[in-house]
Amino acid sequence: MSLLTVPKTIVGTSIKLARVPFDLASEALGNSDPRAELAEKERERAGRLREEAEAQKQEALEAEQTRKKRARKRTAKAKRTSAKANKTAQLEKLEAKEESIEAKEEAVAARREAERLEEAAAAAKEKRKDGDGS
Repeated sequence: MSLLTVPKTIVGTSIKLARVPFDLASEALGNSDPRAELAEKERERAGRLREEAEAQKQEALEAEQTRKKRARKRTAKAKRTSAKANKTAQLEKLEAKEESIEAKEEAVAARREAERLEEAAAAAKEKRKDGDGS
C-alpha cells in the first residue's frame, strides 16, 4: 500500500459523504440525471480498478522480493559449495604433499642404510684382507 492510497481514500470518501445529502434531496424531488448516475458508476468503477491495480502492484512487488530472496539463497549455497570444494582440494593437495615427503624420507633412510651396509661390507673386506695378509 503506497503512502498516497490512504489520503486518496479519505478524500474520495469525504466527497461521497458530502454529496449524499444533495443526492438524497435530488432523488426526493424526482430529479434524477442519467448522466450523473452514469458518471457515478464510472467513478466507482475507476475506484475499483485503481484498488485492483494497487493490489496487483503489491503482489508483483512481493513476487519480486521472493525471487530475489531465492536467488540470494542459491548464490549463498553455491558459494558454500565452492568454498567446500576448494577446502577439499587443498586438503587433498596437502595429503599428497605429505605422502611425497614421507616417500622421500623413506628413500633417504634406505639410501643411508645402503651406504652404511656398503661401509660395513668394505670394512669387513678390509678386515679380511688384513687378516689374510698377515
